[in-house]
Amino acid sequence: MTANYADTGILLKSYVLDANSNEAELTLREMGAPFCYSLIHGLEIPNAIRLKVFRREITAPQASAALRAFRADLDKGLLERSSAALPAIFLRAEKLSEKHSAKLGTRSLDLLHVAAALESGCKRFASLDATQRQCARLEKLELHPAVFPRDVRIRKS
Repeated sequence: MTANYADTGILLKSYVLDANSNEAELTLREMGAPFCYSLIHGLEIPNAIRLKVFRREITAPQASAALRAFRADLDKGLLERSSAALPAIFLRAEKLSEKHSAKLGTRSLDLLHVAAALESGCKRFASLDATQRQCARLEKLELHPAVFPRDVRIRKS
């Protein structure tokens, strides 16, 4: 299994342009493919693209193109399917919640991504989410980008 894990937010920015796409692309390029692809990504990436249509951030044709690019990356092996079992990921996420949520304010999906990275044996973790990065750092994952960019616009959903 690959040592690289990128959360949905950073992967999404490589399929749909937004204010942070350049930072995301640079981070992914510096880490180098392949990236771990968990079951969480399998739902979250297509759904996030479709939500952008609902929010009128992109058009339906743009969403179709983004979904094709995502599926092409899967076919090319740039995203490598994880063998981590979903029950193990959820169990690890619950343990992470117990350890960190009261102090950090981590959301469930943040915990699931960190848990998926750990259960998949990944060593490097890419995210532009400050809280998720704190959790990953506490779990000894190597963060990418190494320094949190000041100009990143975070939108918690």
